[in-house]
Amino acid sequence: MKKDTLLKIAKYTVILLIFFFIIRYLYLNFNNINLREISFNSGFLLLSVLVYFVHLLFNALIWHIITIQNHCAINVFEAIKLRIYADFGKYIPGKVFSYGILLFSYEKKNIPKKNIAACSVQEFILSTLAAIIIALASIFFSGIKELVPYKYLFLGLAAGCFVFVYPPVLQFIMNVFFRIFKKEKILLTISFGRVLITLLLFICTWLIFGWAFYFFINSFYALSVEHYFFITGAFAIAGIIGFVSVFAPAGLGVREGVLIFTLSLVLTTAMSSLISLISRLWMTLSEILLLLIVFALDLIFRKRKLPGG
Repeated sequence: MKKDTLLKIAKYTVILLIFFFIIRYLYLNFNNINLREISFNSGFLLLSVLVYFVHLLFNALIWHIITIQNHCAINVFEAIKLRIYADFGKYIPGKVFSYGILLFSYEKKNIPKKNIAACSVQEFILSTLAAIIIALASIFFSGIKELVPYKYLFLGLAAGCFVFVYPPVLQFIMNVFFRIFKKEKILLTISFGRVLITLLLFICTWLIFGWAFYFFINSFYALSVEHYFFITGAFAIAGIIGFVSVFAPAGLGVREGVLIFTLSLVLTTAMSSLISLISRLWMTLSEILLLLIVFALDLIFRKRKLPGG
């Protein structure tokens, strides 16, 4: 059997084992969930999907802003459409397929690969940095007794992350990525103010996602709003670890495991397991729905442009 085949089998075996243990734990501890605390609220569920749409569209708009900063922008609707299409590349192991879709799509529009590669690396670094800042800052606002003694430390670390948006530092980090992939170094010409604004936009989109996640949980379980910042940070932590787990498509399994651990600080482990599992379904179905909406709009616009249409 080929090495690549064995590696794929190992990857999916790990993912299946993670889900097996999560589902097994939930099954064995289902009695710890007070079913009287669970009540379906369709209004909160609809609101969670709509706010999640805002988060996804805002992310796509930030991508367009980054391409403007790097002088390789296209039509805004086209950019948002391509970014949403490319997002589905995250479900393929390796994590780079999304950016591969963008490189190919923009190249067809005569945009140099080097420019889009620079945009992709810049987006990855700033979005990851925003997630880290949210995760660290959320601990300051969590009010969790075990973490209170360290809250100013975490807040200081969050503030320290802003050093990485200083253009010479950001350029150095970006060129590390280009060196890894054996690409030519770049010269970053964006001002500190513009990079800082982009980072703040990424922080905003994480806060928007936090509300979507909060409304989703409240669609079946009443969670106090005082936990909003912490659950936002919890998902940010889970998202980061899931993303760097290159063997897992879209962090499948890994993100759920980390989310259970972090949410267990404010919820029962059984409830955290339930939220972690069904949140994957909620996000995936929402992303598919948005993709279908964008695809339908694209078809309508194309039809109107056709002669005699």
